[in-house]
Amino acid sequence: MGKYVFFILSIILVCVASFAEPLHIGIASIVSPDESLALYYDFNNYIGNKLGMEVETIIKRDYDVMNRMIKDSAVDVAFICTGAIAALDESEVRILAVPEVAGKQSYRSYIITNKSFDIKNISDLEGRSFAFTDRLSNSGTIYPSYLLIQHFNKSPEKILRKIYYTKSHDKSIFLINKGVVEAAAVDSLIFEFIKKKQPEKVENIKIIYTLPEMTSPPVVASSHISDEIFNKIRYLLLNMDKDPDGVKILKFLNIDRFVEAEMEDFNVIRKISETVEEFNSKNNPQKLQ
Repeated sequence: MGKYVFFILSIILVCVASFAEPLHIGIASIVSPDESLALYYDFNNYIGNKLGMEVETIIKRDYDVMNRMIKDSAVDVAFICTGAIAALDESEVRILAVPEVAGKQSYRSYIITNKSFDIKNISDLEGRSFAFTDRLSNSGTIYPSYLLIQHFNKSPEKILRKIYYTKSHDKSIFLINKGVVEAAAVDSLIFEFIKKKQPEKVENIKIIYTLPEMTSPPVVASSHISDEIFNKIRYLLLNMDKDPDGVKILKFLNIDRFVEAEMEDFNVIRKISETVEEFNSKNNPQKLQ
């Protein structure tokens, strides 16, 4: 009898332990890792507290690494870039929501330069140094590359004198503000956030080109999580703007609210990404540094 009771208790404890598994939230850092942690600390804890689960935050500078973690079920939920979602399909990921900022569920890519440089338009970028962010970043690499290809009919490395990959939009903004690099492509949401919170960090910058709007970077769930958890998290996100604690966090992040989105909303950037890859492949580009 004692052994039987012990066996039952062991099963119960194992079941409880399985439910106590923390929620792994991944962040493909569009800003530097330290900034990402500071920005999303309260947000992630809010989700965990509402679900009654511990949260483990995983930050990766490389978007492709975060994509692989989503595919491998190493993270449950992730904040990723629009370009990164274009590299995933519906069997690997589900979209929870996208942020609405200033009444829009979209954002843009800014082409920026330092005010001291004689760069007024896209044509002036030829022969200049340029900062992209991550190779999978839509606003920081993919869409700007498409713009350059359309304008010059050459791949970026044949247009630009030197290319840098900074891995974060705030670093690109920093380099332009200091005049270290001549031009860069950055996320409009990040630029406007920094401009609002720390205007001195963009005081030497001018925007020379604004690309068309595209769907905002999504919050996604790995396909392995249950429908129950998926629906709970989606409900929390879509109703944060109705909860006093949620409103405080959204305000800090400069987000109005979260809204629904589907994979089809990212078809345009998927096509743009494919066009850039095809053009570069045909033109045999040298390896970028």
